[in-house]
Amino acid sequence: MRRWLLRILLSLLLLVVLVHCASRTESPPLPPGVKKEHTKVDLADRRVSVTLYKPAKDDNAPLIVVVHGFLRSKRYMAGWGGHLAAEGFLVAVPTQPAFAEHALNGHVLAALVEKYRDKRRVALMGFSMGGLTTLLATTHTPVDAWVGLDPVDMNGQGKVAAAKLKAPAALLLAEPGPWNRHGNAQAIAEAIPGEKHLHRIPGATHLDAEWPTDLLGQLACGFVDEKRQQQFREKATQFLKATLMNDLEAASDGAFAK
Repeated sequence: MRRWLLRILLSLLLLVVLVHCASRTESPPLPPGVKKEHTKVDLADRRVSVTLYKPAKDDNAPLIVVVHGFLRSKRYMAGWGGHLAAEGFLVAVPTQPAFAEHALNGHVLAALVEKYRDKRRVALMGFSMGGLTTLLATTHTPVDAWVGLDPVDMNGQGKVAAAKLKAPAALLLAEPGPWNRHGNAQAIAEAIPGEKHLHRIPGATHLDAEWPTDLLGQLACGFVDEKRQQQFREKATQFLKATLMNDLEAASDGAFAK
């Protein structure tokens, strides 16, 4: 009996170690000139962990709030934070406080926008479930742009929020599959009444839009590819620069023609 108990405990310990190792992430080096600041703020009656990525020059630089997906945290979007700050944006990357209370997370994200908005133009960008919660946030605070990184809707909440969106939108999509609910972001796109841009990255898996990702996620959702990841990054950056910075070069590449 003791021998079997010991084997079970050792097996559980081994499983914990394997899961820990498989869920590790490695953030890209911080780009030159970008500064990173970890903080905790009270938003909508919740204590929220936020990392700010500050550009080398900040004269009311546009603000981008970048949001992770389901069962993730801010460390899974750290690459986006550093990259976008290097492009001249002030970037706030929070860990959403609620496991699956999407409405609550939407209120928190709206409060985060208000905390750092000042005189800045603002975009919300979310991956997977973060695409849904950022959309919900746009119903509580005005924004100048929204980006969905292979967003996933739940019970039609995103579709309802999308119908109220007044800002330009970009949806960067992976191939349909179980982890993006077989591409149900299409319904979100169809509900958006104004300017919208859809780009499907050929062959992309759901996690190609996350940065960085981990081995555990890839075992479940499919392995990432550097070239596909780069397409997500380039398209999102071009849209944000064209929309928030009036960057004519980014707007003229044809990707965002109406």
